[in-house]
Amino acid sequence: MVAKRKIIVLITALLLVIGSMRSASAQQPAFKAAFLYHFTEYIVWEKAQMETFDFAVLEDSPITSQIAIIAKGKKVKNKRITVKQYSSLEDISSCHILFVPATCSVPIETIIEKFSGKPVLIVTEQEGAEKKGAHINFLISENKLKFEINQKAAENNGIEISSQLLQHATVVD
Repeated sequence: MVAKRKIIVLITALLLVIGSMRSASAQQPAFKAAFLYHFTEYIVWEKAQMETFDFAVLEDSPITSQIAIIAKGKKVKNKRITVKQYSSLEDISSCHILFVPATCSVPIETIIEKFSGKPVLIVTEQEGAEKKGAHINFLISENKLKFEINQKAAENNGIEISSQLLQHATVVD
């Protein structure tokens, strides 16, 4: 009888852990969207002209709807926020933040090249993308959502990242 209770308690605990892991995984797009929105408080787009503040997502990603939820009724730099998802890199003429999901079929080098020298913050969730020139890259480390910043690449695009944001990131060259 005692052995059965221990097994039931163990199985229940495992199910709770697995459920919370699935829940955390399902919440990642919401967390990433929140990070993206709050990044704007610590970043200056030096040469960007802004009538609106434009978030772009390349190809399909659940983060698009999450950014839209956060952006509703809010402003960035006193500008109304727009959120658009694009199926093709060629369709994106300009934006302030471009999110590139892990599932994107366009090579990160092609994206970096298209926006080279332009004030577009390129944010990815692809391992090693920050070393190839992406400005911010999300990663999971020790079961926590973290981010890496390539400050030099951002500066080359006229984007200044505050030391307050840099202190919370892993800074790479």
